[in-house]
Amino acid sequence: MRKSLLAALVAGAALTAAVPVASAEDVVRVWHTETNPQSQEAMAKIIARFEAGNPDIKVEAEALAWGDLEGKIMASLAAGSPPELAHGQPVTCSALQQQGMLAPLDDVVAAIGEDNIWDQIKKLCRSEGSYYGLVHAAGTSLLVYRKDLAEELGLEPPKTWDDLLANAKALTMDKDGDGKIDIYGVTIPGDRLFLNIMMGELIKANGGVLFDEDNKPQFKSENMAGVLEFFKELTKYMHPGWEGDGYLETFANMYGEKAAIMFQGYGRGASLIEQYAPEDMRSTDFYDVWVKPHGPNGDKPAAQVDQETWMLFKDSANPEAAKKFLAFFYADENYLEYIQSVPIHFFPITKSLRASEDYLATPMIKRWGGWLEAQEYYLDNDLVKPTMIVEWEDLNNKPYLMQVLGSGILSDMVLEVAVEGVSIDDATTRAQKRAEELIERAQ
Repeated sequence: MRKSLLAALVAGAALTAAVPVASAEDVVRVWHTETNPQSQEAMAKIIARFEAGNPDIKVEAEALAWGDLEGKIMASLAAGSPPELAHGQPVTCSALQQQGMLAPLDDVVAAIGEDNIWDQIKKLCRSEGSYYGLVHAAGTSLLVYRKDLAEELGLEPPKTWDDLLANAKALTMDKDGDGKIDIYGVTIPGDRLFLNIMMGELIKANGGVLFDEDNKPQFKSENMAGVLEFFKELTKYMHPGWEGDGYLETFANMYGEKAAIMFQGYGRGASLIEQYAPEDMRSTDFYDVWVKPHGPNGDKPAAQVDQETWMLFKDSANPEAAKKFLAFFYADENYLEYIQSVPIHFFPITKSLRASEDYLATPMIKRWGGWLEAQEYYLDNDLVKPTMIVEWEDLNNKPYLMQVLGSGILSDMVLEVAVEGVSIDDATTRAQKRAEELIERAQ
Protein backbone atom coordinates (compact mmCIF):
# COMPACT_ATOMS: atom_id res chain seq x y z
CA MET A 1 0.00 0.00 0.00
CA ARG A 2 2.81 2.43 0.97
CA LYS A 3 4.65 1.66 -2.27
CA SER A 4 1.54 2.17 -4.42
CA LEU A 5 0.71 5.42 -2.60
CA LEU A 6 4.22 6.74 -3.24
CA ALA A 7 3.90 5.88 -6.92
CA ALA A 8 0.52 7.62 -7.03
CA LEU A 9 1.97 10.76 -5.42
CA VAL A 10 4.73 10.87 -8.00
CA ALA A 11 2.15 10.39 -10.76
CA GLY A 12 0.04 13.17 -9.26
CA ALA A 13 2.99 15.53 -9.28
CA ALA A 14 3.64 14.69 -12.93
CA LEU A 15 0.00 15.33 -13.82
CA THR A 16 0.02 18.72 -12.14
CA ALA A 17 3.28 19.75 -13.74
CA ALA A 18 1.97 18.93 -17.21
CA VAL A 19 -0.76 21.60 -17.08
CA PRO A 20 -0.03 25.32 -17.59
CA VAL A 21 0.70 27.33 -14.43
CA ALA A 22 -2.18 29.50 -13.21
CA SER A 23 -1.91 33.17 -12.25
CA ALA A 24 -2.00 34.35 -8.63
CA GLU A 25 -5.18 34.46 -6.51
CA ASP A 26 -7.31 32.45 -8.89
CA VAL A 27 -10.75 31.20 -7.81
CA VAL A 28 -12.06 28.05 -9.46
CA ARG A 29 -15.82 27.56 -9.13
CA VAL A 30 -16.89 23.94 -9.46
CA TRP A 31 -20.51 22.83 -9.81
CA HIS A 32 -21.09 19.10 -9.58
CA THR A 33 -24.07 16.79 -9.20
CA GLU A 34 -22.87 14.44 -6.49
CA THR A 35 -25.01 15.58 -3.59
CA ASN A 36 -24.50 12.47 -1.46
CA PRO A 37 -22.45 13.19 1.70
CA GLN A 38 -19.70 10.67 0.89
CA SER A 39 -18.92 12.24 -2.49
CA GLN A 40 -19.05 15.76 -1.06
CA GLU A 41 -16.63 14.72 1.68
CA ALA A 42 -14.28 13.12 -0.86
CA MET A 43 -14.38 16.24 -3.03
CA ALA A 44 -13.67 18.46 -0.01
CA LYS A 45 -10.61 16.39 0.90
CA ILE A 46 -9.27 16.48 -2.66
CA ILE A 47 -9.76 20.25 -2.76
CA ALA A 48 -7.98 20.68 0.59
CA ARG A 49 -4.95 18.76 -0.67
CA PHE A 50 -4.94 20.71 -3.92
CA GLU A 51 -5.13 24.07 -2.15
CA ALA A 52 -2.35 23.04 0.25
CA GLY A 53 -0.07 22.47 -2.73
CA ASN A 54 -1.39 25.47 -4.68
CA PRO A 55 -1.87 28.30 -2.16
CA ASP A 56 -2.59 30.84 -4.92
CA ILE A 57 -5.69 28.94 -6.07
CA LYS A 58 -8.96 28.62 -4.19
CA VAL A 59 -11.53 26.03 -5.26
CA GLU A 60 -15.18 26.68 -4.42
CA ALA A 61 -17.24 23.54 -4.96
CA GLU A 62 -21.04 23.40 -4.90
CA ALA A 63 -23.12 20.22 -5.12
CA LEU A 64 -26.35 20.76 -7.05
CA ALA A 65 -29.32 18.53 -7.73
CA TRP A 66 -29.84 17.69 -11.41
CA GLY A 67 -33.09 19.60 -11.40
CA ASP A 68 -31.22 22.78 -10.44
CA LEU A 69 -27.97 22.42 -12.39
CA GLU A 70 -29.06 22.97 -15.99
CA GLY A 71 -31.05 26.09 -15.17
CA LYS A 72 -28.20 27.54 -13.12
CA ILE A 73 -25.71 26.91 -15.93
CA MET A 74 -27.93 28.62 -18.47
CA ALA A 75 -28.51 31.59 -16.17
CA SER A 76 -24.78 31.98 -15.55
CA LEU A 77 -24.06 31.89 -19.28
CA ALA A 78 -26.73 34.48 -19.95
CA ALA A 79 -25.22 36.69 -17.26
CA GLY A 80 -21.70 36.24 -18.65
CA SER A 81 -20.38 34.71 -15.43
CA PRO A 82 -20.19 30.94 -15.83
CA PRO A 83 -18.29 28.75 -13.37
CA GLU A 84 -14.95 27.37 -14.42
CA LEU A 85 -16.11 23.74 -14.22
CA ALA A 86 -19.50 22.05 -14.14
CA HIS A 87 -20.95 18.62 -14.68
CA GLY A 88 -23.32 18.24 -17.59
CA GLN A 89 -25.20 15.59 -19.50
CA PRO A 90 -23.33 14.54 -22.67
CA VAL A 91 -26.12 16.09 -24.78
CA THR A 92 -25.66 19.35 -22.86
CA CYS A 93 -21.90 19.24 -23.35
CA SER A 94 -22.24 18.66 -27.10
CA ALA A 95 -24.84 21.41 -27.48
CA LEU A 96 -22.76 23.98 -25.58
CA GLN A 97 -19.62 23.00 -27.47
CA GLN A 98 -21.37 23.52 -30.79
CA GLN A 99 -22.47 26.94 -29.55
CA GLY A 100 -18.83 27.85 -28.84
CA MET A 101 -19.25 28.14 -25.08
CA LEU A 102 -16.71 25.53 -23.94
CA ALA A 103 -12.92 25.46 -23.87
CA PRO A 104 -11.00 22.28 -24.75
CA LEU A 105 -9.64 19.98 -22.05
CA ASP A 106 -6.77 18.63 -24.15
CA ASP A 107 -4.18 19.73 -21.55
CA VAL A 108 -5.94 17.66 -18.90
CA VAL A 109 -6.22 14.65 -21.21
CA ALA A 110 -2.50 14.91 -21.96
CA ALA A 111 -1.74 15.10 -18.24
CA ILE A 112 -3.81 11.99 -17.52
CA GLY A 113 -2.42 10.24 -20.60
CA GLU A 114 -4.79 9.76 -23.54
CA ASP A 115 -3.95 6.06 -23.72
CA ASN A 116 -4.82 5.78 -20.02
CA ILE A 117 -8.47 6.68 -20.68
CA TRP A 118 -10.96 3.93 -21.59
CA ASP A 119 -11.97 4.05 -25.25
CA GLN A 120 -15.71 4.30 -24.55
CA ILE A 121 -15.08 7.49 -22.55
CA LYS A 122 -13.26 9.12 -25.46
CA LYS A 123 -16.40 9.13 -27.62
CA LEU A 124 -18.10 11.90 -25.67
CA CYS A 125 -18.09 15.60 -26.48
CA ARG A 126 -15.21 15.61 -28.97
CA SER A 127 -14.81 17.85 -31.98
CA GLU A 128 -12.02 17.98 -34.55
CA GLY A 129 -9.76 15.92 -32.30
CA SER A 130 -10.23 18.05 -29.16
CA TYR A 131 -11.93 17.01 -25.93
CA TYR A 132 -14.60 19.41 -24.68
CA GLY A 133 -15.93 17.11 -21.97
CA LEU A 134 -14.26 14.61 -19.68
CA VAL A 135 -16.38 12.06 -17.83
CA HIS A 136 -16.09 12.27 -14.03
CA ALA A 137 -17.04 8.58 -13.64
CA ALA A 138 -19.15 6.02 -15.49
CA GLY A 139 -21.90 3.69 -14.34
CA THR A 140 -24.61 1.92 -16.29
CA SER A 141 -28.26 1.27 -15.63
CA LEU A 142 -28.99 -2.18 -14.22
CA LEU A 143 -31.87 -4.65 -14.14
CA VAL A 144 -31.98 -5.51 -10.44
CA TYR A 145 -34.06 -8.45 -9.25
CA ARG A 146 -34.87 -10.51 -6.16
CA LYS A 147 -32.64 -13.50 -6.76
CA ASP A 148 -34.07 -15.54 -3.91
CA LEU A 149 -37.64 -15.24 -5.20
CA ALA A 150 -36.62 -15.92 -8.79
CA GLU A 151 -34.79 -19.09 -7.72
CA GLU A 152 -37.78 -20.25 -5.69
CA LEU A 153 -39.91 -19.98 -8.83
CA GLY A 154 -37.26 -21.43 -11.16
CA LEU A 155 -37.16 -18.30 -13.34
CA GLU A 156 -34.50 -17.93 -16.04
CA PRO A 157 -32.72 -14.69 -16.98
CA PRO A 158 -34.92 -12.87 -19.53
CA LYS A 159 -33.58 -12.66 -23.06
CA THR A 160 -36.58 -10.86 -24.60
CA TRP A 161 -39.22 -8.42 -23.40
CA ASP A 162 -41.75 -11.24 -23.40
CA ASP A 163 -39.46 -13.18 -21.05
CA LEU A 164 -39.27 -10.20 -18.73
CA LEU A 165 -43.04 -9.73 -18.72
CA ALA A 166 -43.48 -13.42 -17.86
CA ASN A 167 -41.01 -13.08 -14.99
CA ALA A 168 -42.71 -9.91 -13.76
CA LYS A 169 -46.07 -11.68 -13.79
CA ALA A 170 -44.67 -14.63 -11.81
CA LEU A 171 -43.04 -12.30 -9.30
CA THR A 172 -46.25 -10.34 -8.64
CA MET A 173 -47.17 -12.18 -5.48
CA ASP A 174 -49.64 -12.46 -2.62
CA LYS A 175 -47.22 -13.80 -0.03
CA ASP A 176 -49.55 -13.94 2.98
CA GLY A 177 -52.60 -15.32 1.19
CA ASP A 178 -54.97 -12.47 2.06
CA GLY A 179 -55.94 -11.88 -1.56
CA LYS A 180 -53.90 -8.68 -1.88
CA ILE A 181 -50.62 -8.22 -3.74
CA ASP A 182 -47.68 -7.88 -1.34
CA ILE A 183 -44.85 -7.83 -3.89
CA TYR A 184 -45.27 -6.28 -7.33
CA GLY A 185 -43.27 -7.64 -10.23
CA VAL A 186 -41.66 -4.36 -11.33
CA THR A 187 -40.80 -0.91 -10.05
CA ILE A 188 -39.57 2.02 -12.17
CA PRO A 189 -39.17 5.76 -11.57
CA GLY A 190 -41.98 7.81 -13.03
CA ASP A 191 -40.19 11.17 -13.27
CA ARG A 192 -39.27 12.88 -16.53
CA LEU A 193 -35.52 12.23 -16.48
CA PHE A 194 -35.80 8.50 -15.93
CA LEU A 195 -38.61 8.07 -18.45
CA ASN A 196 -36.40 9.83 -21.01
CA ILE A 197 -33.57 7.45 -20.09
CA MET A 198 -35.81 4.42 -20.46
CA MET A 199 -37.13 5.52 -23.84
CA GLY A 200 -33.60 5.85 -25.21
CA GLU A 201 -32.75 2.39 -23.94
CA LEU A 202 -35.94 0.72 -25.10
CA ILE A 203 -35.99 2.13 -28.62
CA LYS A 204 -32.40 0.99 -29.10
CA ALA A 205 -33.20 -2.46 -27.69
CA ASN A 206 -36.10 -2.68 -30.17
CA GLY A 207 -33.95 -1.85 -33.20
CA GLY A 208 -35.21 1.72 -33.64
CA VAL A 209 -34.15 5.34 -33.26
CA LEU A 210 -35.74 8.42 -31.76
CA PHE A 211 -34.73 10.71 -34.65
CA ASP A 212 -33.46 9.73 -38.09
CA GLU A 213 -30.41 11.12 -39.91
CA ASP A 214 -32.60 13.87 -41.39
CA ASN A 215 -33.67 14.94 -37.88
CA LYS A 216 -37.21 13.69 -38.32
CA PRO A 217 -38.78 12.19 -35.17
CA GLN A 218 -39.55 8.49 -35.50
CA PHE A 219 -42.37 8.35 -32.95
CA LYS A 220 -44.82 6.89 -35.47
CA SER A 221 -42.58 3.94 -36.25
CA GLU A 222 -43.35 0.28 -35.61
CA ASN A 223 -40.38 0.21 -33.25
CA MET A 224 -41.82 3.00 -31.09
CA ALA A 225 -45.26 1.36 -31.05
CA GLY A 226 -43.57 -1.79 -29.75
CA VAL A 227 -41.82 0.15 -27.02
CA LEU A 228 -45.04 1.75 -25.82
CA GLU A 229 -46.93 -1.53 -25.95
CA PHE A 230 -44.21 -3.15 -23.83
CA PHE A 231 -44.33 -0.26 -21.38
CA LYS A 232 -48.10 -0.54 -21.13
CA GLU A 233 -47.85 -4.27 -20.44
CA LEU A 234 -45.15 -3.70 -17.83
CA THR A 235 -47.42 -1.41 -15.81
CA LYS A 236 -49.75 -4.35 -15.15
CA TYR A 237 -47.15 -5.61 -12.69
CA MET A 238 -46.39 -2.24 -11.05
CA HIS A 239 -48.05 -0.75 -7.98
CA PRO A 240 -50.80 1.84 -8.47
CA GLY A 241 -49.31 5.34 -8.39
CA TRP A 242 -45.89 4.23 -9.72
CA GLU A 243 -45.77 7.37 -11.85
CA GLY A 244 -45.22 9.39 -8.66
CA ASP A 245 -42.10 7.45 -7.69
CA GLY A 246 -38.64 8.92 -8.02
CA TYR A 247 -35.43 6.96 -8.19
CA LEU A 248 -35.05 6.62 -4.42
CA GLU A 249 -38.63 5.41 -4.02
CA THR A 250 -38.00 2.60 -6.50
CA PHE A 251 -35.05 1.34 -4.47
CA ALA A 252 -37.17 1.67 -1.34
CA ASN A 253 -39.70 -0.59 -3.06
CA MET A 254 -36.92 -3.13 -3.63
CA TYR A 255 -35.29 -3.19 -0.21
CA GLY A 256 -38.70 -2.75 1.43
CA GLU A 257 -39.81 -6.02 -0.23
CA LYS A 258 -42.60 -4.31 -2.18
CA ALA A 259 -41.20 -5.07 -5.65
CA ALA A 260 -39.16 -7.88 -7.17
CA ILE A 261 -37.61 -6.27 -10.27
CA MET A 262 -36.17 -2.78 -10.66
CA PHE A 263 -35.87 -1.99 -14.35
CA GLN A 264 -33.91 1.24 -13.90
CA GLY A 265 -31.47 0.39 -11.15
CA TYR A 266 -27.93 1.70 -10.70
CA GLY A 267 -24.88 0.59 -8.79
CA ARG A 268 -25.24 3.30 -6.19
CA GLY A 269 -28.33 1.45 -5.01
CA ALA A 270 -26.15 -1.27 -3.51
CA SER A 271 -25.31 1.18 -0.73
CA LEU A 272 -29.02 1.72 -0.07
CA ILE A 273 -29.60 -2.04 0.13
CA GLU A 274 -26.74 -2.43 2.58
CA GLN A 275 -28.16 0.37 4.69
CA TYR A 276 -31.90 -0.30 4.62
CA ALA A 277 -32.70 -3.89 3.58
CA PRO A 278 -33.33 -6.48 6.32
CA GLU A 279 -29.96 -7.40 7.81
CA ASP A 280 -30.07 -10.99 6.58
CA MET A 281 -30.79 -9.85 2.99
CA ARG A 282 -28.00 -7.35 2.30
CA SER A 283 -26.17 -9.33 -0.38
CA THR A 284 -26.27 -10.59 -3.94
CA ASP A 285 -27.91 -13.75 -2.64
CA PHE A 286 -31.08 -11.64 -2.50
CA TYR A 287 -30.45 -8.65 -4.81
CA ASP A 288 -28.64 -9.49 -8.02
CA VAL A 289 -28.74 -8.26 -11.62
CA TRP A 290 -29.82 -9.68 -14.96
CA VAL A 291 -28.57 -8.41 -18.32
CA LYS A 292 -31.37 -6.36 -19.85
CA PRO A 293 -33.50 -8.07 -22.55
CA HIS A 294 -34.18 -6.87 -26.09
CA GLY A 295 -37.43 -6.17 -27.92
CA PRO A 296 -39.06 -8.13 -30.77
CA ASN A 297 -37.40 -5.96 -33.44
CA GLY A 298 -33.99 -5.94 -31.78
CA ASP A 299 -31.30 -8.51 -31.15
CA LYS A 300 -29.11 -6.94 -28.45
CA PRO A 301 -29.67 -5.52 -24.98
CA ALA A 302 -29.31 -1.79 -24.44
CA ALA A 303 -28.65 0.21 -21.30
CA GLN A 304 -27.95 3.81 -20.36
CA VAL A 305 -24.56 4.95 -19.15
CA ASP A 306 -24.58 7.62 -16.48
CA GLN A 307 -21.42 9.55 -17.35
CA GLU A 308 -21.74 13.27 -16.86
CA THR A 309 -18.84 15.22 -18.27
CA TRP A 310 -16.79 17.95 -16.71
CA MET A 311 -17.23 21.05 -18.87
CA LEU A 312 -14.75 23.95 -18.89
CA PHE A 313 -16.45 27.22 -19.79
CA LYS A 314 -14.54 29.37 -22.26
CA ASP A 315 -15.62 32.68 -20.75
CA SER A 316 -14.93 31.73 -17.12
CA ALA A 317 -12.42 33.80 -15.18
CA ASN A 318 -9.73 31.20 -14.49
CA PRO A 319 -9.72 28.34 -16.99
CA GLU A 320 -6.00 27.54 -16.58
CA ALA A 321 -6.40 27.14 -12.81
CA ALA A 322 -9.43 24.93 -13.46
CA LYS A 323 -7.41 22.64 -15.74
CA LYS A 324 -4.72 22.37 -13.11
CA PHE A 325 -7.29 21.32 -10.52
CA LEU A 326 -8.93 18.83 -12.85
CA ALA A 327 -5.58 17.15 -13.59
CA PHE A 328 -5.03 16.87 -9.83
CA PHE A 329 -8.52 15.41 -9.39
CA TYR A 330 -7.70 12.54 -11.80
CA ALA A 331 -4.38 11.62 -10.15
CA ASP A 332 -4.86 8.06 -8.90
CA GLU A 333 -4.62 8.75 -5.17
CA ASN A 334 -7.18 11.56 -5.40
CA TYR A 335 -9.46 9.94 -7.93
CA LEU A 336 -9.56 6.72 -5.88
CA GLU A 337 -11.05 8.60 -2.95
CA TYR A 338 -13.75 10.05 -5.16
CA ILE A 339 -14.54 6.71 -6.85
CA GLN A 340 -14.77 4.93 -3.50
CA SER A 341 -17.47 7.35 -2.39
CA VAL A 342 -19.92 5.47 -4.68
CA PRO A 343 -17.88 2.36 -5.55
CA ILE A 344 -20.47 0.22 -7.38
CA HIS A 345 -21.70 3.07 -9.57
CA PHE A 346 -18.55 5.10 -10.17
CA PHE A 347 -16.36 3.29 -12.70
CA PRO A 348 -12.97 5.02 -13.04
CA ILE A 349 -12.31 6.42 -16.51
CA THR A 350 -8.59 5.69 -16.16
CA LYS A 351 -7.12 2.28 -16.84
CA SER A 352 -4.45 2.81 -14.20
CA LEU A 353 -6.95 3.20 -11.38
CA ARG A 354 -9.27 0.43 -12.53
CA ALA A 355 -6.32 -2.00 -12.53
CA SER A 356 -4.86 -0.83 -9.22
CA GLU A 357 -4.76 -3.09 -6.16
CA ASP A 358 -6.18 -0.32 -3.99
CA TYR A 359 -9.26 0.01 -6.19
CA LEU A 360 -9.84 -3.73 -6.49
CA ALA A 361 -9.49 -4.10 -2.71
CA THR A 362 -12.48 -1.79 -2.11
CA PRO A 363 -14.75 -3.81 0.23
CA MET A 364 -17.99 -3.09 -1.63
CA ILE A 365 -16.44 -4.17 -4.92
CA LYS A 366 -15.71 -7.54 -3.37
CA ARG A 367 -19.27 -7.84 -2.05
CA TRP A 368 -21.11 -6.68 -5.19
CA GLY A 369 -18.78 -7.91 -7.93
CA GLY A 370 -21.62 -9.27 -10.07
CA TRP A 371 -23.13 -5.82 -10.38
CA LEU A 372 -19.81 -4.52 -11.69
CA GLU A 373 -19.43 -7.42 -14.09
CA ALA A 374 -22.79 -6.58 -15.68
CA GLN A 375 -21.70 -2.97 -16.16
CA GLU A 376 -18.37 -4.00 -17.64
CA TYR A 377 -20.24 -6.29 -20.05
CA TYR A 378 -22.34 -3.37 -21.27
CA LEU A 379 -19.35 -1.03 -21.54
CA ASP A 380 -16.95 -3.47 -23.18
CA ASN A 381 -19.53 -4.51 -25.79
CA ASP A 382 -20.68 -0.95 -26.60
CA LEU A 383 -24.21 -1.70 -25.43
CA VAL A 384 -24.64 1.55 -23.50
CA LYS A 385 -25.19 5.12 -24.60
CA PRO A 386 -25.73 8.37 -22.65
CA THR A 387 -29.22 9.72 -22.00
CA MET A 388 -31.17 10.36 -25.24
CA ILE A 389 -28.35 8.99 -27.39
CA VAL A 390 -29.20 5.97 -29.56
CA GLU A 391 -26.19 6.15 -31.91
CA TRP A 392 -22.90 7.87 -31.10
CA GLU A 393 -23.33 10.23 -34.06
CA ASP A 394 -26.36 11.71 -32.29
CA LEU A 395 -24.04 13.63 -29.98
CA ASN A 396 -22.71 15.72 -32.85
CA ASN A 397 -25.63 15.62 -35.30
CA LYS A 398 -28.57 16.32 -33.01
CA PRO A 399 -27.89 19.43 -30.88
CA TYR A 400 -31.62 19.80 -30.16
CA LEU A 401 -31.56 16.72 -27.88
CA MET A 402 -30.87 18.98 -24.90
CA GLN A 403 -34.19 20.75 -25.54
CA VAL A 404 -35.99 17.44 -26.08
CA LEU A 405 -34.61 16.19 -22.77
CA GLY A 406 -36.18 19.10 -20.91
CA SER A 407 -39.38 19.32 -22.92
CA GLY A 408 -41.37 16.44 -21.47
CA ILE A 409 -42.38 15.21 -24.95
CA LEU A 410 -41.22 11.63 -24.41
CA SER A 411 -42.35 11.31 -20.80
CA ASP A 412 -45.76 12.79 -21.63
CA MET A 413 -46.17 10.26 -24.44
CA VAL A 414 -45.33 7.37 -22.10
CA LEU A 415 -47.66 8.53 -19.34
CA GLU A 416 -50.52 9.15 -21.77
CA VAL A 417 -50.33 5.54 -22.94
CA ALA A 418 -49.41 3.81 -19.68
CA VAL A 419 -51.46 5.82 -17.17
CA GLU A 420 -54.12 7.88 -18.95
CA GLY A 421 -55.31 5.22 -21.38
CA VAL A 422 -54.63 7.26 -24.51
CA SER A 423 -54.19 5.12 -27.60
CA ILE A 424 -50.68 4.60 -28.91
CA ASP A 425 -51.66 6.16 -32.23
CA ASP A 426 -53.01 9.34 -30.61
CA ALA A 427 -50.10 9.68 -28.16
CA THR A 428 -47.43 9.20 -30.82
CA THR A 429 -49.19 11.61 -33.21
CA ARG A 430 -49.20 14.31 -30.54
CA ALA A 431 -45.56 13.65 -29.58
CA GLN A 432 -44.45 13.62 -33.22
CA LYS A 433 -46.02 17.03 -33.84
CA ARG A 434 -44.51 18.54 -30.68
CA ALA A 435 -41.04 17.19 -31.50
CA GLU A 436 -41.17 18.43 -35.09
CA GLU A 437 -42.12 21.91 -33.87
CA LEU A 438 -39.35 21.90 -31.25
CA ILE A 439 -36.70 20.88 -33.80
CA GLU A 440 -37.88 23.53 -36.23
CA ARG A 441 -37.53 26.21 -33.55
CA ALA A 442 -34.12 24.90 -32.50
CA GLN A 443 -32.60 24.93 -35.98
